[in-house]
Amino acid sequence: MKRALRKKPSGEEAISHPVSGRGYAHVCPSCGEPLALYDLRDGDQAYWCDPCGKGHRAGDPPARALRPLPHAG
Repeated sequence: MKRALRKKPSGEEAISHPVSGRGYAHVCPSCGEPLALYDLRDGDQAYWCDPCGKGHRAGDPPARALRPLPHAG
């Protein structure tokens, strides 16, 4: 029998993120500016918004943090 280890979020947090970050830009959910990628001391990576002073770990993006890139061609 399988059981979920985590409860599924509801509402805005229920937005499913793409399996891959390819084709998406990481943007600040507050202001929409592109985020800078930084390496953390624990070996993980995080995205940070300099104007807002907010950020998130690369593996745990909040809702509205990924914006599709325009396709060339």
